[in-house]
Amino acid sequence: MSTQSKGTTAIRPLLRKVGLDEKEIEVYLALLSLKMAKATAISKASCQSRSHTYIVLRSLVEMGLASEVERGKIIHFVAEPPERLLAYCEERERQMSDLKPLVEGALPLLQGMVAPMVGTPRVTMSSGMQAMREFYREILRKDYIGCFNPAVMYDAFNTNVMTSFFGKNANFRGRDLIVSNDAGKKYAKEMEIFEEHQVRFLPEGIDFQADIITFDDTIALFAYDEENTIVRIENQQLAQAVQAIFGGLWNGAS
Repeated sequence: MSTQSKGTTAIRPLLRKVGLDEKEIEVYLALLSLKMAKATAISKASCQSRSHTYIVLRSLVEMGLASEVERGKIIHFVAEPPERLLAYCEERERQMSDLKPLVEGALPLLQGMVAPMVGTPRVTMSSGMQAMREFYREILRKDYIGCFNPAVMYDAFNTNVMTSFFGKNANFRGRDLIVSNDAGKKYAKEMEIFEEHQVRFLPEGIDFQADIITFDDTIALFAYDEENTIVRIENQQLAQAVQAIFGGLWNGAS
């Protein structure tokens, strides 16, 4: 494999995270290697159909990653300097920042459209570190009670997700039942800055490698396995049962 091939293989995962889809990645990398070319040449280099290549190129132009120039009455596409990727990331971040308050304002309306679950529990599964981050960002804002081992959290994220994701000025109302180990003591110390958040230690000898959180009518289970699996169960009776069990553990915890 050539050095260039190794380089493009290594860069693809980054471009996916930046927000480009598979066809955009192929066309963008082909355009970079050509610097300037007609859509036909880019289509051939990227192994995409000409019609679709043209659509993708227009998309790259909108992103600021490519531009158009007319030569001999024929449109050529030019790859912008790779530094434009950074500008594109900054623009996406700004757009998401502007969008956040609008989404927050629409939440009551969207929540009112969700039909209540009756009878059969609704069970969904996700996996991956990014999914874990998003679920934690959603759940830890709520009035929850959880049972977990801080050691696996530190191993997985290399940080305390509460302080890292939300900052030290956040307002947490949750209760954590944690495994009594060195990582648990470190976590309890770090969480002392949050007045409304509570931590208690499970009895000595209890050890497990997962995180179970319950709130409202929901139970969320985080397995720190190879897939980083998240299972979410939405059912009022099951959630109430787990909350009652955790409540009993809480009363007996130190």
